Amino acid sequence: MRKELNVPLADPQASAADFVISRLFKAPRQLVWNAWTDQALLARWFGPKGTATVVESFDLRPGGMVHSRMDTPDGHRLWARFLYREVVEPSRLVYVHGFADAAANPAPSPFGGPWPMELLTTVVFEDEGDATRMTLTWTPINASDEERAAFEASFTSMQGGWGGSFDQLDELLAAGD
Repeated sequence: MRKELNVPLADPQASAADFVISRLFKAPRQLVWNAWTDQALLARWFGPKGTATVVESFDLRPGGMVHSRMDTPDGHRLWARFLYREVVEPSRLVYVHGFADAAANPAPSPFGGPWPMELLTTVVFEDEGDATRMTLTWTPINASDEERAAFEASFTSMQGGWGGSFDQLDELLAAGD
């Protein structure tokens, strides 16, 4: 079996300034959906390889929020939050993704330099035979030209980061969890 490459694909809804990545998972759509919408499962795969993710709070509904942290191998702690706009089981999640502090307040990027404070995240889950095609789109919200330029310059890095997360999701799904 051929493994899908983690490459940005054209999305008719996305602009050239959006980051789009798609992956085919060899699992039914409901299982892939569950990995995104179950607090314990999300913590097991979400984040770059080598990080430990802890989901501090989880409220999966429009208007709800996920607050999490990633502990990196070098001892750094990164906080994030998702503010849900749409939850359409098992086909679509839309949320605002951004860095946060330990109290779930919005925070600038911990990496320094310009970066959008918020990214509109759309995750679409589609049946493709016995597998699931998942497409994620990131769109900067209210970003300055400098923040948009930094975002667009990071596409290769984001592809690698999401690809590592999706590799971990593949492993979780293959384990039947």
